Order: sequence, then structure tokens, then C-alpha cells
Amino acid sequence: MANIQTRVGGSPHVSTLSRYDTLTSPFLERQTPFNAWEAFKLVLLFPLAIPRLILGVSAVFVLAGMSFIAAHGWPIEKPMPPWRRNMVKASRHCAGFILLMLGFHIKVTGWKNVAEARRVRALGLFNHSSWVDAIAMMWLFAPSGVSRASNADIPVVGTCIRSFQNIYIPDDKLAREPHKQPASNASPMSNGNMNGDVAGTGGSVAKPYSQLIQERVDDRRFPMLMMAPEGTCGDNRCILHFRTGAFVPGVPVLPVLLKYRFKHHNPSWIIINVGWEFMRLMCQFYNRLDIDILPPYIPSSVEARNPAFYARNVREVFSTHMGLPQVDQSHVEFKSLERSGVHMSWDGRRLLAPEGLLQDGRFIDLQPFTKKSK
Repeated sequence: MANIQTRVGGSPHVSTLSRYDTLTSPFLERQTPFNAWEAFKLVLLFPLAIPRLILGVSAVFVLAGMSFIAAHGWPIEKPMPPWRRNMVKASRHCAGFILLMLGFHIKVTGWKNVAEARRVRALGLFNHSSWVDAIAMMWLFAPSGVSRASNADIPVVGTCIRSFQNIYIPDDKLAREPHKQPASNASPMSNGNMNGDVAGTGGSVAKPYSQLIQERVDDRRFPMLMMAPEGTCGDNRCILHFRTGAFVPGVPVLPVLLKYRFKHHNPSWIIINVGWEFMRLMCQFYNRLDIDILPPYIPSSVEARNPAFYARNVREVFSTHMGLPQVDQSHVEFKSLERSGVHMSWDGRRLLAPEGLLQDGRFIDLQPFTKKSK
């Protein structure tokens, strides 16, 4: 990982779009190619994966049913009465069963810090590298989340998450270039990536994104709010650029560090063949996830007034505790790379790209593809 481009000092996000290095990209998986050992496991474990998959899918439908009952006829932007919220809390055990069927062995440390986080109404933050992250957060906290609006329309999954009363962000807002946003002297309600942006909570009147976050954090009738400040998934080798939205309210945050300990298969949700990678995940002897919950981070008065400064300092905490470098890439680079058609071969051994696109066999100009994503 030493050769991947990292942030220097406290400098703002600098785009790598004009000469993007595919060799060190956190969105292209090169760490765990398919080999003879993986083929052997596939043959050996695939018969066992089928009943696990059936049981896991059954748990998803049970979760969806419980979520539907808990949320039916209730405005998603209003705190739930106890019986509805208790059903949501009970449904988190379905998430735990799904993780078990996926073969995950999970170690959680620092659980004692959650009580203090709830006392100070901290906003939960976790690093994002896999679709498994969301299931793990549901299992641990049964929290509200911040999600892209399109997730609410996914069959079954949209029903599963409705009772968690997520804040939904329009997908096009996530595609904005973070380095074009004002980096300092932003007020809590007019930060660069919030100003004029609106979000909804499933049928409610749209409000500024920052206002919804502030209201959720202040109202103790709501569950803890969890966010992934990176805004997209990386490959579990680095910490991506932090968007400042979570830091606009200037409230304490609870860092939740997720580290997938893998040797043969990386579960990261990047530019992959979803079906193939899911099958590989199911055909491992076990998958390991370590979750470390740090003490709440209480911002100074300077950090509370400057979301970008606050974000950089919390990002440093994630980087230091996880022993991972900080990489100034974001959802912008991910979507641009995806649109370019560059991807790894099915076995993870060769980089594939449209003819004439790569420079020197590894670099690509992503700027034309970024314009398409706006």
C-alpha cells in the first residue's frame, strides 16, 4: 500500500482524475485473485452454501416483514412509539443471523463506549468498504442511517430499512466533487456540501440535509444516527476522503472501526462482478470482521465551527487506530472509473479497459467520465 497516493498534511482534497492510477486504485480489487485453492474451496463448500443461502434469504424476508409491520401507517420522520421501536430492535437479530449465514465471525471491542455515546447524543461514524457494513450496524445498534435515495426503491431491501427511519440523500448529491466544496468558516446550516441541498425521510417535506441530521441528533426519541462519512466503499486498504456532512452539526461523534481480516477473499463492495464475488464470499471456511468502538470524540469549539477541520481530525483518528493510509479519493473517482468501463477480469488477475483508454498500461484520464456523472 506504500505506493498509493495519500494525503499530505492537512491539505484539501486534490483530484487525481486527469491521470488516474489504476494500479493503486482503491476501487479495483487485486489483493485476492482466484486461484487453485479458491477453486478447491468452491467445489467443496458450494453444496453447503446453498442451504445457508436459503436460510439467509428467509431471514431477509422475516426482517422485511417485521420492518413493514413496525413502519406501516407511521410517518417515517416522526419518532416511533415504544411497541414499534421494540419491533425494530427485535428485527436486528435477523441481521445477526444473516451475518452468521454469510460465514462471518465477528469480534466487537469497546462496547462500553456506546453508553457514553448515547448520553452525549453522539453521531455514529463507520468506515465503509462492504455491503456487509450496513448489516453489521443494524445488528449492533438498530440505528437510523443516512442512505442514498435509490436504496429505498430496492425490492425487499427498501422494505427492510424503512422502519429504521433513514435519512435519504438524492443520488446526484453524492456525485459532487468534494474538493469543490468550501473547506472552512462554514456555519452549521450552510456548509458547502449542504447549502441548498435537500433530503427526505420517505414522503416527508424535504429539508436541508444538515437540518435533518441536527434534528435527529437532538431528539432523544430517535435511535442513534449512523453515517459513513466516506460516502462510498473502498477496498479495505485505506481511508477515503471524508465528506463534511456528518460534521456540520458540530456534535460529538462515535467512531466505529470496521476491519475485515481476510487472506483469500476481499468482501469489499467496489467495481466487481456482484454475483461471482458473493459466491466466493459464501465459499470461504469463515469470514472475519473486527469491530472496534472508540470513545466518543468531543469536538473543540474550533472543530464545531469548522466542519472540514473537524472531518480531517476524525479521519486522522480512523487512520491512526486502523493503521491505514488516507487516500484522497471519493465517490467521484469511483463513479468516473465505473463509467469508464475499466475493471478487473473475473479472476482478479488482469486489468481490462476499452481500447486506447489506458496510458502507459495503467493511467487513465477520468475527467470526461466525471462530466457524464454530473
